[in-house]
Amino acid sequence: MFMKDDMTMRDKLAYSIEELAELTTLSVPKIRKDIRNGKLESKKKGTRRIILRDEAIRYLSTDDGPTTAVVAVA
Repeated sequence: MFMKDDMTMRDKLAYSIEELAELTTLSVPKIRKDIRNGKLESKKKGTRRIILRDEAIRYLSTDDGPTTAVVAVA
């Protein structure tokens, strides 16, 4: 059985918004905005909102920057 002290932040199955912000360079408002805009899926458990670890990995591995088109010149 895992004890809270034995589990590091990276080993958790889910993160709070604040924990995800602490692990990344993202701010809490940015994470909340991306949840509202559907870019990051979260679950509500009681009064807490959590982000599952797999979803956090997917979210962090996607690029939400501007897209650039490559145009071939003949």
